[in-house]
Amino acid sequence: MPSWKDKLNGDPVPWLLENDKTQPAVRYYTLRDILGRDENDSEVKAAKAAIMTSGPVPVILAAQQPEGYWDKGISGPKFRGTQWSLAFLAQLGADGADPRIRATCEYLLSHCVASNGALSWSGKAGFGHCGAGSMGAALIDFGWLGDQRLQIAMEWLAQT
Repeated sequence: MPSWKDKLNGDPVPWLLENDKTQPAVRYYTLRDILGRDENDSEVKAAKAAIMTSGPVPVILAAQQPEGYWDKGISGPKFRGTQWSLAFLAQLGADGADPRIRATCEYLLSHCVASNGALSWSGKAGFGHCGAGSMGAALIDFGWLGDQRLQIAMEWLAQT
């Protein structure tokens, strides 16, 4: 059976494995998802570490407030608020063990999960299902699936 590579004009893997300081996540995801390397592989670990020191992740983290939020709190301007920043960091492969990312996850969970599990902020209507889903996915990517607040929020999302 032909593979996806047979459909291409050449093998993109060597290009995807280049050490690109502007987009280090490409190398990490190529090693992990395309080549199937384990997270404990030394090259995968090095690629994951590079995400935190070059490219967009350190730029995003540099704009973070000490309390763990960006701009004007949870929602903020589109693409610059806390919800967006967390989603981007997750998609870019940032390390969920980093104290700054852990602070954001805690900030969101402590400020955004209503008593009924709805994801909202400051009494406003909420993130909407799309925003709640992307925020939940980011929190799961960062290792918070076992947190009771997130489980309640994901149950609310599934039921609504």
